[in-house]
Parts: sequence; structure tokens; C-alpha cells
Amino acid sequence: MKKRIKSIILLFLVLIQITALGSPVDQDKSKGQIEYKVLYLTFDDGPSEYTGKLLDVLAKYHMKATFFMLDAEMKRNPDMVKRIVAEGHAVGVHGVTHEKSTFYCGTLGPLKEMDKANATLEQITGSKTNLARTPYGSSPYLTKKQAEALAAREYVIWDWNIDSKDWCYRNPYKTFRATTQMIQKSQKEPKVILFHDIKHVVETMTLFLEWMQEHQYTSKPITTDITPVKLKQKIN
Repeated sequence: MKKRIKSIILLFLVLIQITALGSPVDQDKSKGQIEYKVLYLTFDDGPSEYTGKLLDVLAKYHMKATFFMLDAEMKRNPDMVKRIVAEGHAVGVHGVTHEKSTFYCGTLGPLKEMDKANATLEQITGSKTNLARTPYGSSPYLTKKQAEALAAREYVIWDWNIDSKDWCYRNPYKTFRATTQMIQKSQKEPKVILFHDIKHVVETMTLFLEWMQEHQYTSKPITTDITPVKLKQKIN
């Protein structure tokens, strides 16, 4: 009789423990694991005197981005180029002149500018990139022959499908509101956002990354296994 009572008590204690711990499924539910939506943050025209602050904000929120950099700015800020790479962000080339009349001059104009910027990147970091973004986007200025020359050198051209228009607003709050509104309306995937490495964007990013966390977004660097986003093409 005593053995039976002990057995019942032991079984009762085990049941209490199981109930307290819960099943593996219940435990997963209790953790409230969130499936985050992905955005691709891109910054053009740097690195600049503001890049360090941008990187600080990105690090604070554990976000990654892609920086499309100009030749002269890389030469001016080599430590920032190294830091971008060291902190796990992607890098791409944005050319040299950023002048339409020069960059898009001749069949090999864009290729020569990307190669020169890439050589500078390799000199600073020890490696090149095949990610590239042409000034003002690949449409309507990039011709078919120019695009073919870039592709033959294995450059992958990336545009964007969400333009923050930071270059136009020059105001962190207007840029923030416009960008979040476009994201909420857009049905396109992947969502690639155009920002510029300029002063007020540092404050924009503080607002924007907080908003991303609140709305269950994360960000990732662009990689070669993603189909590139292109502007609506008007190839000549």
C-alpha cells in the first residue's frame, strides 16, 4: 500500500514538472519568435565624413547595408571603406565622376569608371566587388552596348525600387515619412531602398531603424544570389 502511495505521489510530481516546463512546441510558442521581413538598405556617393555615424547607427540596431562608393571618396576615406567591410556590410562601386556626360560617354565609358573604382577598392581592402550602381540609375542613360560591356566583366548592376528622395528633401523627417509610406504601399520584392551618404540621413536612419524594429523588419547586405533590382529599362 505504501509503495503504491509513493508511486502515485512520484507520478503526480512528474506531471507537475511536465506541466510547468511545457512541451517543446509550447516552449517555442512562449518564446514568441518573430519572422522578420527583409529590406535592403543602400547608400550611394560615399564614404563621407558622415559614414562613421551611419555605421554606428546601423550597428546599434544590428542592421546591415550595401554601400555603393565613388573612387575619390574611397581614396579620401580609406579607413571608412575598411570599417564598412569589417562590420559585415556589402560594398559596390559607383564609378568615378558621377557626371552623366562623362560617365555615359562611349561604349566603354561606364566600364572604365567602374574598373577604376574597383582598383581603388582592391588597393584599400585587398579584394574587388562585382556589385555596381550607375549614377542616376541604369535607365534611361545606360545603353545596351554599355550594359553588355559591364556584364562581360561580370559586373552586376543594381538599381532600387524605393527612392527615399533624401537628395530632394534634405530633411530627416520628410525623408523618413516618405520612405516608410512607400514601403507600406509597395508590393515589390525584394525591397531595395536608395539612400545617400549625406549629413541628414544619419538622423533619418535613427528614426527609420527604430521604425523597422517596431514593424518587424530587418535588413541584409546585397549578395550575388539575389536577382538584381532594375529600374524600368529604356535601353537605347
